[in-house]
Amino acid sequence: MLDGAELALALAAHDDLETALNAYETPMFPRAEEAAAHSADNLTGFFHPDGLRIACDTFTAVTSGGEAR
Repeated sequence: MLDGAELALALAAHDDLETALNAYETPMFPRAEEAAAHSADNLTGFFHPDGLRIACDTFTAVTSGGEAR
């Protein structure tokens, strides 16, 4: 929802679409990088030969207030 709100603000603030997209994407890419890295780690772990244990450990950590590997 944050991305949608920031995109709307950028579009409203700029007459030129390319300028608006650049204003939106500049802070968005670094923020999205961390989420993409976590997603890639999860994908690798879940398809690992020991993926079931990794998935269970991840879910246990997240549901107990910890952080996934």
